[in-house]
Amino acid sequence: MSAPFDLDVWVKEARREPFKFTLAGNIFTMPAAGELDKSILNAVNVDNPSARDIEALLRSGLGDQWTLFDEIPVPLAALGELFRQWQKHEGAPVGESGASSGS
Repeated sequence: MSAPFDLDVWVKEARREPFKFTLAGNIFTMPAAGELDKSILNAVNVDNPSARDIEALLRSGLGDQWTLFDEIPVPLAALGELFRQWQKHEGAPVGESGASSGS
């Protein structure tokens, strides 16, 4: 009989470096995208995120930093790029979205 798969050990070993970025002289830190809690799946379409889904994911990732981030004017194209860079940091594929560039 084999031992059960220990998901707690897997989570600890799979932890990645936080994603950091600067905006308006502030340094923001988010967990790697794959470390967000599974409860976010009820609020967003991760396969094909809309602009609102991207906002919800960023809000979740920024946590208590969201208020400061939200006060800073940011073009929509920049939000799309921030989302792509966050996923690139994770190594996750980027879904097509309204905030994605048309290149």
